[in-house]
Amino acid sequence: MLFQMCYGPELKAIYESIRQNPGQSRSHLKNSYQYENEGDITSLIDGALTMLKDLNFIHEEDGNIYSKDGRDWRVIDVFRELSHISEFEEGETLNRIFSNLYDQVFVKPDQLYVVNIHYQINSILSKTMVGREKINAWKRIMEYFGLGRRVYSGFYALPHLALLHEIILESGEWEGGLHPFCENVINPILPCITSEGNIFRGMLYGLIALNDQKVIEISNKQDLPYKSYGPNHQWNWIKIH
Repeated sequence: MLFQMCYGPELKAIYESIRQNPGQSRSHLKNSYQYENEGDITSLIDGALTMLKDLNFIHEEDGNIYSKDGRDWRVIDVFRELSHISEFEEGETLNRIFSNLYDQVFVKPDQLYVVNIHYQINSILSKTMVGREKINAWKRIMEYFGLGRRVYSGFYALPHLALLHEIILESGEWEGGLHPFCENVINPILPCITSEGNIFRGMLYGLIALNDQKVIEISNKQDLPYKSYGPNHQWNWIKIH
C-alpha cells in the first residue's frame, strides 16, 4: 500500500542501499540504519520497503531484497509508476487513490490550493474511505517528490522547478505547440490537463518560471490550431534547446 507513514528521504536512501548492495534482508537494513539503541525503526523500514515494492522499484525473493533493474533513483520514474498504477489498477484500491489524488483533487478542477484534502478525496469516492493520517502521509511524500508544498493544513500544488526541469530535459530538443507538449510529453508522467481540457495552472506557472530562467522559451505564433495561455493569451509555442 502506497499510503505509508513515510517522510520521503528514506525512500531514496533505502532504495540506493538495496541497488548498490543487492540481496539484503530486512533485518540487515534495519541494523544498517539503526544508529542508536534507543527506539526501533522497524516500522519505518517496513513502510519504505512496502512503498518501494508497490512502486515496482524493488522485489523480494526468499527474504532477500533486490532492485527491479538496477536503475538509479529518479523521481521522474516514481511519477511514471504512479501514472501506470492510476491507469491500469482497477477499482477504489488505496494504491489507485494515492496515485490519482493529485489529478482528481488539484489538476482536474484546476485548484492550486486545497485545505481539506481529506474531505475532497472522500467526496469523490463511493466505497473506500481515506483517513486523515493517510492524507498527511501523502502530503509529506508528495512535497519531497516535488509536487508542491504543505501550507498550513492544506497543500499548494505548484510543482517544483527541479521536477519540471527533469521532465523537460528527458524530452530533449523540442519545438511546437505549448498545449500539445503538455498533453503528450508532460501529462503521461505528471497529470496537467484539467477536466475542461486546459493546462493546469500549477503547470503553467512552473513553465513560465522556467521561461523566465531561460531554461525554455515560450512565445506566440500566429494562426495556430492550439490553445493559447497567459493573461493576454500570448503563449502557445514552446521551444526546448
